[in-house]
Amino acid sequence: MKKTVLLIFIFMAHYCFAQQQFQLATPLLKYRSMFFTDTSSFTINFNQPGATVHYTLNGAEPKKTDRVYTSPVKIKKRTVVKAKAFSNNFSASETVMATFIKDGKKISRINFSKPNEAYSTTNTKILNDNIGGNMNLKSGTWLGYNNDTVEIKIDLAKKQNISSVLVNILQDEGSWIFLPTQIQVNYYDEKLKAFIPTGTAVFVSDSVSPKQCKAVEIEFSKKVNTAKLQLLIQPLQKIPVWHAGKGNHAWLFIDEIKVY
Repeated sequence: MKKTVLLIFIFMAHYCFAQQQFQLATPLLKYRSMFFTDTSSFTINFNQPGATVHYTLNGAEPKKTDRVYTSPVKIKKRTVVKAKAFSNNFSASETVMATFIKDGKKISRINFSKPNEAYSTTNTKILNDNIGGNMNLKSGTWLGYNNDTVEIKIDLAKKQNISSVLVNILQDEGSWIFLPTQIQVNYYDEKLKAFIPTGTAVFVSDSVSPKQCKAVEIEFSKKVNTAKLQLLIQPLQKIPVWHAGKGNHAWLFIDEIKVY
């Protein structure tokens, strides 16, 4: 009898332990675009009996004590959303994240270098149409480049003080899409009749990074007063040795630009 009880106890303990090893599926964070003018919103799809989805709006890792998702959430300002599913019977899910970015200065026109034919478009407003921010490289919102230098010229609606520029870049190293090595921002000086350097961002791809939409904001050392900006972007020319495509030219994908 004792042996039977012991076997039942061992079986139940093993069953409960095994049950704890299963991880909840990652919640599905749904939204029209990560870019917006006035307000935006997101919904979370998740269906697992006994589980709840908790989320944060400040970029912090969600915990069981954070707010529970029950209905669509409205966004009014730049916000980093993170969500995670929890249950007493399973391991917590992976965290899902999205960054919502509000409009900055009004842009009247953006001219850009010709992309690769496979990732080109006839939409001249593709870099400031508030559509994009998803990780599907074939969504039609991305411009794809595999050349050495990409030039982007921005005409603002009027001359004004500018302190930073934001560029949204796809990072999908499995598809050979890397961050650039450098982004140089220049502003147009009307007195000198020339573009003057005002901000730089440098990137190093020395280890594996997760697939993500990365909103890179280049802040200036001081505000500049101008109506024109120029971005010179240097894609990664040689994929690093740790990658299967080592030595090959990397791709650069851009889908939105904001000026602040």
